[in-house]
Amino acid sequence: MPEKTSASIFEFPSGDVTQMFKSWTSLWSQWMGQFGFININLAKSSDPALERRIIENVAGYGKQLGRVIEVLDALLVNSATTGWSADQKKALRDFLEMAKEIAAVKGDYIAPTKVNVDRFLEGIRHLKERDQKEYGEVVERLRKELST
Repeated sequence: MPEKTSASIFEFPSGDVTQMFKSWTSLWSQWMGQFGFININLAKSSDPALERRIIENVAGYGKQLGRVIEVLDALLVNSATTGWSADQKKALRDFLEMAKEIAAVKGDYIAPTKVNVDRFLEGIRHLKERDQKEYGEVVERLRKELST
């Protein structure tokens, strides 16, 4: 049996350690009054109290980032890219792909924002070009839903 060294005492186990961290978080939050086992402020905010009020009372980072992505997506989808370099066009494609992946992860609920409706209508136009039969079925279903 190998001898334990001081370095090996701090090694994390392999595999899913979510439950272990949840236990630690629960234990430490009772003693320290914090929500996370490790709280890291990488933003180095000039006004941490104000930042905390914004996050707690207005919008968390995820919602803020979501709004920024929606606005950028709307601007970029409707922007002419003539004159853009290959790297800039790749950055645009990568961004739009990331926005789609984030939307997919959000799952079943898609907020009825203008950007999402525009994206939906773009999908309907593509469906019309690809598959007239399915397009007709989708349009009919939409008519029924919107008439009620």
